[in-house]
Amino acid sequence: MRLTFDTTTLRRLHPDDLRAFQAYRTDPEVSKFQSWDAMDDARARGFLHAMQTMTPLIQPGHWTQVAVADTTTDSLLGDMGWHLSTDSTEAELGISLARETQGRGHATRATTLAIAHMFAETPIDRIKIWADVRNTASRALAERLGFEFTGFEVTDGVEEAAFVMQRSDASALILTLP
Repeated sequence: MRLTFDTTTLRRLHPDDLRAFQAYRTDPEVSKFQSWDAMDDARARGFLHAMQTMTPLIQPGHWTQVAVADTTTDSLLGDMGWHLSTDSTEAELGISLARETQGRGHATRATTLAIAHMFAETPIDRIKIWADVRNTASRALAERLGFEFTGFEVTDGVEEAAFVMQRSDASALILTLP
């Protein structure tokens, strides 16, 4: 899988991504709004290998992490999590980007690619995004892409804003892809 939109590419993670992966995954400014924990190198290497070889890439009831990479250099900029519900009616997306790559449109392009891919490759009716209420950038991303704010929920003691995009609302966004 390789999906490209301008300077941003979604591709499978691979073990060569270890150094960049560990750099942003251990950055407190990147991880402060995430639910994942940092990994040591051995565990991260195993995780990257598992994501590289996961078949099929999108499986009901499982999270899959894919690379967000620079289109020209293929350098890892961050990663995106995709989750397909066990009944395949909805998906959930999440994204983490290295601090130095934030604010350059990569999250917008990567999320647009993921939306188009999930609606094209699965029977889902909707996609959800959850954002820590303190994460104004993620909340703005969801709103900018046309997700509907549906309220707040507390998960594991963290207040999160919930956003949903229905399949019927995605067509205008998908048309922005080259």
